[in-house]
Amino acid sequence: MRRLVLVAVAALVVAPAAAADLPVHTQGSSVGEGVPLKAYASVEPTVHLFGDELTAKLAIVADTRWVDTSRLRVSTDFAPYQPIANPSVLRIGTGRFAQVTWTWTLRCVTSPCVPRAPPSDTAHVFHFHQAHIDYLTLKGKRAYGISANFPPVEVVSQVSPGVLAFLARTNHLNWRTTLTPVAKPTYRIAPGLLFWIVAGLGGVAVLGAGGLLVRWYLAIRPRAEPVIIEPGTPLERALDVLRYAHAHGDETLQRKAFERVAGELGVARADELTRVARELAWSQRTPEDEEVEEFAGKARETQEEHA
Repeated sequence: MRRLVLVAVAALVVAPAAAADLPVHTQGSSVGEGVPLKAYASVEPTVHLFGDELTAKLAIVADTRWVDTSRLRVSTDFAPYQPIANPSVLRIGTGRFAQVTWTWTLRCVTSPCVPRAPPSDTAHVFHFHQAHIDYLTLKGKRAYGISANFPPVEVVSQVSPGVLAFLARTNHLNWRTTLTPVAKPTYRIAPGLLFWIVAGLGGVAVLGAGGLLVRWYLAIRPRAEPVIIEPGTPLERALDVLRYAHAHGDETLQRKAFERVAGELGVARADELTRVARELAWSQRTPEDEEVEEFAGKARETQEEHA
């Protein structure tokens, strides 16, 4: 195990040194210089072709006497590169020495990483933001921190210089591969015919639904029945209207019919029935069937007496 730790430390020697604001322990530290921890950042490869994957690593070496590695928090930003997945974390240790390594697999296939023509000194070189490592207290607050710098990364076009020269000379792409032709699709029913069949069936369904709706409306709508008034005296006609209005529950027409009957009875000098007719015409309640029949009978008797 100790040999594995030494190999890991040796691999990080070439990584950029970290900027730190750390406490110094006069009693000494297993990582040297009396500091509780150190950080190292690396990227491989630092020069790559467009679309290739990169491996970024951030390693923290710490003295377990002063540092609990489970309380380390890391924040990074590799824009415009994006991690393909969450970083893997490797923890090794021996004695007071411990190392935690975060590894990211990065890729950039978007416009900012596309090599431009003509190339410039800085167009294809990317400097990642610093990685920040915070050491937290038992209450989750920041006790101190350290930062690490990743090396710059350069992206190179996958188009060879010879191809670039050919394009500059001819402005024509000389394809090295051919595309396999795709067989013409076949259909059980032609798409155009299927469209019109579906449209026709939809139209028939709409027309059928409309016909059913019309029939339903004609079946449930109230039908106005004509008022049939037999020939006779004005009082008889008024009584016929009263009987019709009461039979059909037309309260407004019934009140008007009572007024008309009252007027005709007044002409026949039937004072008592006239008063009853006006009371029924303006009563808040609707007269019962017996009342209407009784009133109509008395009105006819009065008419016959004065005939």
